[in-house]
Amino acid sequence: MAASIAGRISVARNVQTLGDCLIPVRSQISELSRAYVDQETGQRAFLLTGNVVALDLFEVGAATANRLVPQLRRELAGMPDADALFTLFEDEVAAAQTWKRQAADPQIVALRTGPIPRAQLDQMVLDGKNLFDRLRERFRALNARIDTLIAEQIEHIQSVLRAANISQYIALTILVASIIACIVTVQRMLTQPVSRLLRTVRAVADGDYDQPIGRGGPREIAEISAAVDDMRNRLRELARFDSVTGLVNRAETMSRFDAALENPHVRVGVLYCDIDHFKQINDTWGHAVGDAVLSTIAARMRECVHLDDTVGRIGGDEILILLPGASSTNDVVDVGERIRRLAAEPIHQFGLTLHTTLSIGATTSRLPGETAAAVMARADSAMYQAKQAGRNAVASIDS
Repeated sequence: MAASIAGRISVARNVQTLGDCLIPVRSQISELSRAYVDQETGQRAFLLTGNVVALDLFEVGAATANRLVPQLRRELAGMPDADALFTLFEDEVAAAQTWKRQAADPQIVALRTGPIPRAQLDQMVLDGKNLFDRLRERFRALNARIDTLIAEQIEHIQSVLRAANISQYIALTILVASIIACIVTVQRMLTQPVSRLLRTVRAVADGDYDQPIGRGGPREIAEISAAVDDMRNRLRELARFDSVTGLVNRAETMSRFDAALENPHVRVGVLYCDIDHFKQINDTWGHAVGDAVLSTIAARMRECVHLDDTVGRIGGDEILILLPGASSTNDVVDVGERIRRLAAEPIHQFGLTLHTTLSIGATTSRLPGETAAAVMARADSAMYQAKQAGRNAVASIDS
């Protein structure tokens, strides 16, 4: 029993570390990374356009970074076993300061002083990008380390719960001859909730985010169950949705695709959409602008379809739209044309006016029994026909 109680206390501490330390710090580090990206986006936009409005984003990002850095220093310094994490954090801060000192600040001052020859300006942009790429490497290393720490905490919770479960049964076996009534009470109050909790943690670790979790048992177990349930809900959302656009991700899109094709009496219309010259947008204006373009295009697509249709991001700039119940490929093309026209309207972000277009491939599933991979391949081929036709077009391949 003492081992079981100690295990429960250990689990509670690890769940508290997750909820009070690691997850909030992970969120703050992500916010800090976005602040640095905002600075780089604003600075690069100013260099390329000379529009001082772009520096508003640079200043907001700098203010956010100045607020978060000392706050994260305090939290990481007080976190147990976080020396490596603290070192990676300081590496990121140092890389950001180097980029700002050697590229951002002097380049902004130079352009404010007067016009800069194009060749010199291009070199300044390249130099700044190279320094910021080193900062991105620090982003990735820091995020990977904290993700590893979170995974280790979850694994520790699992192992302690297993040990607590085994220890509980040993204790009950030893006491069975003398305290039958206590065994029944303890089994109901402790073993069953711990077993349910252990099943849930194992299921979540295996990718089953819909596994139910009970909230009964002693107060400590109930608190642990509530924390694990909250973690399960967060992981379930992360596992199904794309964080940039809010669309369902590739796995969820394909799951819905397979489910729709199981109905032998219903055709599924498919639109395979690709943003034209998206890499050029990222390379010219930075990933923050690219993400804003993706989010805007995604929102416009959702305006053109029904609530029970699916709009999912399946790749970097590739979006798949599923239209169950489509009567013909022509109807699917009509939806694609509405999306193409709306997507071509100007996008106003970060003081910029951006013009983007879509190449869209349209098709419908064949009846019966066609696979999602086969329908997608046909829609993908139609999309490349739209590219070859000059982009900003909808091409179709009839089923």
